[in-house]
Amino acid sequence: TTLFPSQVLSCVLDPLLQMCTVSASNLGSADMATFMVNCLYMMKTTLALFEFTDKRLEMLQFQIDAHLDTLINEQASYVLTRAGLSYMYNTVQQHKPEQGPLANTPSMDSASLKAAMVQFDRYLSAPDNLLLVQLNFLLSATVKEQIVKRSTQLVCRAYTEIYAAVMNPANEYKEPETILHRSPHQVQTLLS
Repeated sequence: TTLFPSQVLSCVLDPLLQMCTVSASNLGSADMATFMVNCLYMMKTTLALFEFTDKRLEMLQFQIDAHLDTLINEQASYVLTRAGLSYMYNTVQQHKPEQGPLANTPSMDSASLKAAMVQFDRYLSAPDNLLLVQLNFLLSATVKEQIVKRSTQLVCRAYTEIYAAVMNPANEYKEPETILHRSPHQVQTLLS
């Protein structure tokens, strides 16, 4: 019997993929995603040297992208939590107009928001200080940059929603511009 290159590739790659998946199965989500991205990245860079591997390269990239999404969401969540915006963002997302003004919601008063903004300003002054430890273990600097960029976009989107809610007169914040003194555009500029 003659084996085609794609069959040989399957005989090597499928067990390797399975072994990586099994090895990662007991890790936390960020650790698992980092491990899998590194494994898949190494397979992809090795296979890229051969002409007959296009379908496999595409499949590996699809799997890398799925794990990247996990890391992007984990990084954004990490920043929102450490920068003091997580509670505010969740409250804004779940708040319904019939619940009354947002300013009357527990921990959403002006003083609480101003305190959170002090934390957020610290993040804005040094965003590289709030990186998931797992990102330092990625083999590809390009992949790490992509995660940071896309997670920063999620953080900016969250701030934009918070900003819109605080500026909305229906939420009854007095002098809202003294609570959130940066516009979403300014935040985006500082983080890019």
